[in-house]
Amino acid sequence: MPLLCLILAGGKSTRMGEDKALLFDSVNTLTDILTSRDCRVIVACGGEERAGLFHAECWFDPDGSTSLGEVIHAFVQQHDEEIQLFPCDMYNLDKEAIEAILTQPPGVPIDMHGQDQFTLARIPQRCNLHISKSLKHLFSELDRNQMGSLGGRLENFNSPNQIEHQNKSNR
Repeated sequence: MPLLCLILAGGKSTRMGEDKALLFDSVNTLTDILTSRDCRVIVACGGEERAGLFHAECWFDPDGSTSLGEVIHAFVQQHDEEIQLFPCDMYNLDKEAIEAILTQPPGVPIDMHGQDQFTLARIPQRCNLHISKSLKHLFSELDRNQMGSLGGRLENFNSPNQIEHQNKSNR
């Protein structure tokens, strides 16, 4: 059975000022990379009105959900298989980093700064997660995977300044 990858692309990006899921066509690019590795890809896209933005199967936020923790919990409850999360806003993920993430054991990656990267968690098959709005609490029972060797490739982009810096360094 192929690994189920859930791309998280439905959040509001108030700090960024624009839809992070659409920047750099990151969701569709990541979908293509994951499907080329024989993964099953689903995009947690928020609402039904966003489904046409992505060329993968879409999953919609449950009614009444108010946090990413609630959305992930609901998704895990509906899917029995092992699940690999990917955020839509890690624009530095390259093929080597994606491969490392795909081969990690179930758990939460720890980046080069010692920070938990919850949105890259590998959730074990038939996992019974806590019900929580907090990702820290949701994944509190999962092991931690040291992935500091991936450096800045595990950076989430949350502000326009990061995009400007990224664009300058790509010149």
